[in-house]
Amino acid sequence: MKKHYLLLLFLVSSIALQAQTSAKQYVMIEHFTNSKCSNCASKNPAFFTLINQYPNDLHHMSVHPPIPYSSCGLYLANTTENNARSMFYGVFGTPSVALNGVLQPISTPLLSNVTLQEYLGNTSPLWVEVSESGPNNARVATVEAHSLSALPGGAYQIFAAVVEKTVNFAGGNGETVHHNVFRKMLTDINGNAFTPAAAGSSAQFTFNFAINANWNPDEIYVLAWVQNTTTKEIINSGTRFDPLLVGAGEAVPQTIRIQPNPVQESALALIGEDTAQQVEMYSSNGQRISASFENQSVGTVVIPASTLSPGIYFVKITGEKGVYVAKMVKK
Repeated sequence: MKKHYLLLLFLVSSIALQAQTSAKQYVMIEHFTNSKCSNCASKNPAFFTLINQYPNDLHHMSVHPPIPYSSCGLYLANTTENNARSMFYGVFGTPSVALNGVLQPISTPLLSNVTLQEYLGNTSPLWVEVSESGPNNARVATVEAHSLSALPGGAYQIFAAVVEKTVNFAGGNGETVHHNVFRKMLTDINGNAFTPAAAGSSAQFTFNFAINANWNPDEIYVLAWVQNTTTKEIINSGTRFDPLLVGAGEAVPQTIRIQPNPVQESALALIGEDTAQQVEMYSSNGQRISASFENQSVGTVVIPASTLSPGIYFVKITGEKGVYVAKMVKK
């Protein structure tokens, strides 16, 4: 994990950034679902198909309230905190979602692309940087909240949660795989006091925790966010998987989407009206990987991936007009 963090620092320091006053705002989706709820089983697949199209743009966490069934096994794993997070929004039915702290009306589909698009592409005065290290019995998560410009006035709290990326569990409604399952809070369930640092400075928080015997340590990560607890607006969120700080109006670097993602044979990167000159690829442990590419036309880059081992990779494309970065997952 330390190598992974150093990789991110390397990528940041290797690109000359202009002074930044804002960062990319990730869409944080809190997904309230229940492993015994048949309605959840019917709506969740389309929901995941939608959000999986935006792997570099959002953070997802599934919370399990006792609605409609208090016998849900994932709810029973942490009844107090699953209850509290659901009550924070006044959740009264499952499945339902909150986007950046705004509880959406219960609907079919659970989340439409039109609604999601309203939250994508925004910026924030705050960048939430997360790094992790340590063995299973002594994990350390460091959260650094960088104030790139002054935050609007508000009653802010910082939250940090332990999340399990993939949980294989047959709860009774037909779903056997559950994604980004909320396991426990590292902060108080209501958050810890947070005073934004002055513009250009940061506030740092350290959390120590151990991996529960019932969790898969390879799937555990920390999701952190800063929230105005009066309005419930989430200012920004972060995980260790976020590759770069991205500023508003920056010519370089720019985050781009790679499709399909996850990839099996090859992926297509779109770089606007630019032409790629070089493609670099790094594995999640920091190893530089030889990368070939093909230009189909101005603005498109084909990245062969058939020989890559399954895992997470960071792609850096240098074009004639700018530099572009993305996270790519190989199946």
